[in-house]
Amino acid sequence: MSNPLHSSFIYFSCQHGAEATIKSQLCEPEGPYRLSYSQKGFVTLKSDLNTPVWSKALPDLPLIRSRGHALAHFDGDQSAELIQQILLEYQGSDWDCLHVWQRDVATPGWHGFEPGRSTLAEMVADQFQKALSERNDPRSQSVNTIAPVGAKLLEVILVDPNRWWVAAKPVQTQADGWPGGVYAVAAPENMISRAYLKISEAIPWSKLPIRPGDRIVEIGSSPGGACQRLLDLGAQVTGIDPAEMDESIAGNPRFEHWRSKSLQVKRKLFRPFRYLVCDANVAPNYTLDTVESIVTYPTSKFRGLILTIKLSSWEQAKEIPHHLERVRSWGFERVEARQLAHNRREYCLVAERTDKDH
Repeated sequence: MSNPLHSSFIYFSCQHGAEATIKSQLCEPEGPYRLSYSQKGFVTLKSDLNTPVWSKALPDLPLIRSRGHALAHFDGDQSAELIQQILLEYQGSDWDCLHVWQRDVATPGWHGFEPGRSTLAEMVADQFQKALSERNDPRSQSVNTIAPVGAKLLEVILVDPNRWWVAAKPVQTQADGWPGGVYAVAAPENMISRAYLKISEAIPWSKLPIRPGDRIVEIGSSPGGACQRLLDLGAQVTGIDPAEMDESIAGNPRFEHWRSKSLQVKRKLFRPFRYLVCDANVAPNYTLDTVESIVTYPTSKFRGLILTIKLSSWEQAKEIPHHLERVRSWGFERVEARQLAHNRREYCLVAERTDKDH
């Protein structure tokens, strides 16, 4: 298993609608890439370099969900035949893990659609696992498992049911190790709102060390989807929102509702909280102004932030670096951004203080 793999192409996947903004950043007049193949949520780009696929030469932008070195596409109507072709071509290469995933068919939340493991991708993954097992390939146990940082990952991307792309990449980040860059969220039957999905993905991506008993305040908490997940984790949660909370949240003994706008809450009352969550449907500067007035108040002792920043247009994503720099100026050493799979036209900004005084 030593066949070297090289490619002059990369791919990126993203939410429907974000493609043009990403392409404009990567395909600038002096940029390294030129447009090759494009579908909603999946784009391939060509460079002048024939790069080893296990190199780290991959773009990293907040709107990119997954990225890798594109190798080839395989067309056909019979999954068994496509699997045999792919394994014949790549089984002898030195990859460690195999991920099979499907391009988004819609935007998150559209008629109940959520990104992640589709029925088709799961069926094809099972067939790959069986085919590898029949060949006594120990990598059969790696199919669609979370790949560790440092692993060599082979991907089969179902761009269309009859067109599959094969890609490869080194796992550089935690999100690289999730199939398709999507963290699998087990939503409860009584999920209050989609905010549950967003915070469930944001916490593992952010790596914030939230523990049972931590005091967390959420701005814009109604009806309580994010609070539901935070309470499930054992946190002490305070929600700030003039609207009513779901009765299952309001009745939880570890929840307190401050029924007002955040601007009306005295800043000294935020002192006990360790983390701040905000998912308010307002412009980015309004969110940042509000949070800044809270976390920079002399008595505030916040360790971390999870902010959902709304985008009025995809073009507004170009302001993300300025948003990050502004949050760093508040004294947070680690500040990162990512459009989560369950975000809509918005992104997640996470910040963490690492000094011992917070």
